[in-house]
Amino acid sequence: MEFVNENGRNKVEDREAQMRKERSIELLKTHNVPYIEHLPAIETSDCVRVRTADEIARRAVACLFAIQVACDASGGRASLKKSRKFFSEKLAEFGVEGFLTHKERKVFWEKCSDQEFGSMTWKYEAYWVLLWALGIVKNLDYPADACDCDFAINAVADCNGMDEFMAKVQLRDISEILDEADLIFRYDWACVEARIHGDEAPAGLNPDVVFERHCGLNWLIDADGADDWDNVSVDT
Repeated sequence: MEFVNENGRNKVEDREAQMRKERSIELLKTHNVPYIEHLPAIETSDCVRVRTADEIARRAVACLFAIQVACDASGGRASLKKSRKFFSEKLAEFGVEGFLTHKERKVFWEKCSDQEFGSMTWKYEAYWVLLWALGIVKNLDYPADACDCDFAINAVADCNGMDEFMAKVQLRDISEILDEADLIFRYDWACVEARIHGDEAPAGLNPDVVFERHCGLNWLIDADGADDWDNVSVDT
């Protein structure tokens, strides 16, 4: 008989989770980011959804095209109309028309508020996490600054269709993704704790970057089991 804890994990899995938590805390200490010892460890590789490279890639491409439409909306109605037409054609070219979320479809084909367009542009940071998981972005740097938008765009724009994009992909191991998911969980806790007390985010963290990375990483492991890119749970 194998003994499991109240979370359904066995002793080996518990040790994996605890070691991951300890490594995260050491990184927090390096940057002087506040933390609490009793913030739990995240799930282990045996307890999360492992997404395929194709699934992540199609989510990334669909997301990028929606982001670009949202960015172009700031140029006025004519710019938005032109952008929607161009990126609708790109959706078909890459075969990702059916991969748009509710909010992304709205950006493409419905009336949106400035806030809705603005929120979509912040998805660059969640999209950046997907590029990292696909091995296209080499490292997830300390979340103090916004991602390299030009690189993020060209990762797809330089490709003639999904096959060319997939040729660049080297999917990371789930253990690497879980390492980053655990770390961003603790970064986000520090940002939320600061906001609750009316303080600036600590140690130069950008709370918007942290939040969107948290969304991207939690989607990658389907942390809440909802499989909903638009509404990923990022409880801290």
